[in-house]
Amino acid sequence: MALPILELVPKNEFYNYEAKYTQGLTEFIIPARMHPEKYKLAQRMALIAHKVLGCVGFSRVDLVTDEEDNPYVLEVNTIPGMTDLSDLPAMAKAYGIEYEDLIELMLLSALKEKK
Repeated sequence: MALPILELVPKNEFYNYEAKYTQGLTEFIIPARMHPEKYKLAQRMALIAHKVLGCVGFSRVDLVTDEEDNPYVLEVNTIPGMTDLSDLPAMAKAYGIEYEDLIELMLLSALKEKK
């Protein structure tokens, strides 16, 4: 499944180390402000990237968009951050998955793949 898309809006000019790891320097907008068709396309692209690369369980796919909201995959992160400031827990929460439940889902996905 694809979680809601998170839009990062740094308070500084760039999304750098400081903006990423300092509380309050980046605004999270969930769901991202995108044209609905492009939003769905971005979610499909994220799932395809995950599958094509042979990822197992979960990943976080980073994308950028152009002026027309056309999405482009930047990278697939197979070990996304899990801190209070991390993207994946914020996206899961927007989907209705609390942190503890997210951890359980991640662990269960690993056990499922071992079988």
